[in-house]
Amino acid sequence: MPAPAAAPEPGSGPAGHERGVALVLALIFSILLYILVAELVVAGRMVRATGENDALLARMRSQMIYRLAAADEQLLSDLAGQAAAADSGGAGLGGLGGALGGAASAGKGAGAAPGAAAPGGEGEAEADPAADCDSSRDSWFHPVGHADDDLTTYVWIEDENRKFNLLALWSPEPEFAEFSRDRLVRLIDALREDSEFDIPISDAERIVQELMDWVRRPDMEAIPRPLLKSDEEKRRDVTAILHLDELLMLPSVKEDLFFDKVLDGKVYLGLESVLTIWTSLKVDPGDPQKVERQRAAAVARGETPPPTAPGGEGGGAGGGGANPANPANPANAADEAAPSQPDGLGIRINVNTAPRAVLRALFPADKIPDRVIDAIVRYRNQEDEEAAAAAAEAGKTELSDFGDLRLGSEKKLKFFATVADLEQVEEFANLPDPQLKADFLRALTTKSEVFSIHLATLHKRNEENRVYLLRRARSIVLRVDDGASGKIVPLVPFEERTGLRLQPVDLQDDVLDLTALYLDMDRFAQEERAWNPFLIDFYLPKHRRDDFYSPR
Repeated sequence: MPAPAAAPEPGSGPAGHERGVALVLALIFSILLYILVAELVVAGRMVRATGENDALLARMRSQMIYRLAAADEQLLSDLAGQAAAADSGGAGLGGLGGALGGAASAGKGAGAAPGAAAPGGEGEAEADPAADCDSSRDSWFHPVGHADDDLTTYVWIEDENRKFNLLALWSPEPEFAEFSRDRLVRLIDALREDSEFDIPISDAERIVQELMDWVRRPDMEAIPRPLLKSDEEKRRDVTAILHLDELLMLPSVKEDLFFDKVLDGKVYLGLESVLTIWTSLKVDPGDPQKVERQRAAAVARGETPPPTAPGGEGGGAGGGGANPANPANPANAADEAAPSQPDGLGIRINVNTAPRAVLRALFPADKIPDRVIDAIVRYRNQEDEEAAAAAAEAGKTELSDFGDLRLGSEKKLKFFATVADLEQVEEFANLPDPQLKADFLRALTTKSEVFSIHLATLHKRNEENRVYLLRRARSIVLRVDDGASGKIVPLVPFEERTGLRLQPVDLQDDVLDLTALYLDMDRFAQEERAWNPFLIDFYLPKHRRDDFYSPR
């Protein structure tokens, strides 16, 4: 009798194998489903984060554009204050005003200083000298922050008239062009003097030579050139620089030299902080009538008038000297059309705002010693005790109208109302050569008309760990005095910027007591200053910053 067949074990046979395959397939499907869901979640979060970032960047841009319009209005308000000061001071001129003719009506745009009251005149007591020039007393001078919900937009207005104009290198007057070349070499050499970033004079000369060769660039003759309004038929070998960033195309100019640097609590200025191409778009050929108007205005202010003959450092507002083909001769002037003139102040330097390196570059140290330049810088950084006493007598207080807010005391510093006020600096007044002093004064001004409006919008992600998002932009504008309310002419309407720019610090060797400064502020004011990307406070090491400021 055959033995009975053994019963099949559970899970064996065709049905058991199918259940095992189904389990494996279910496991694989679960893993794939998890991967797909995870990918969708990550992609969704990425899209959401990207959208939020795009929305944040758009809000930051909108804030900067809004604040840019407000900065334009601030510059026009400052111009209106200058016009009011000019009208107040002009009352004391009497019959002399008619002799000035068009120079008085040209106002600031012509580079004159209208409204300088005669000694003992009625306008002398009422006019504020600070209102008739551009200096640290102006409301636009210091960078300020404007909070809006989770964004804060910081605005810093920098006058371009504090800088050296590169276009002076290609003046049609060879003597002045060579003099300007020497100035640029001295400027680069003095830019970061006595620091580890010091630029030797040999490197400065190489940079200037590279610039001269690059602008003329004979190797580009075979490439068709676009027609530019700045082209001159008689000087086809020169192609104007259209943007200062083009300097980065030079082999010796890197971003490390072009932009500002911060190290150990000190600001080291870059080329962008001391060079410009916007203060004079055309070299002044020296129109005799314009020179005569300038001479009359200078005499009215008690200053040394510019020369009428062709020559060296100072003919005309643009500094290019008179045109030998059209000297100050009425008969000769009638033979040919009067040369077209650049508008405004030209390439003269605002002595109230110029960095030390720019002032040092105007003349060699054997003519204007370092002690004179240092004395000028120290003078404009001294507190004006008379202004402080007048404010205290008038009962003015630094407290806000909103109650107990303490925004810190802002010292009123000295300034030069006119270039003739440099005589108040003892070291300059004691210079033995009167002609050298006159040449130095002719290279200077106390007014500004071209401004860079720097904007930086900041979003704090983590204040304690100092995690933030910062977006920078800039606009360059020309402020025109049209005799009415003024005009703002955009030269560079709005452009994104990435390089570091800070407000220059004149006396960096002096110990800056930030502790006393911050103790005079409430928490709101402290936070605004400590997070201002245009101030040195923002870039101090954490251990130094914590000595006077700690986040909430």
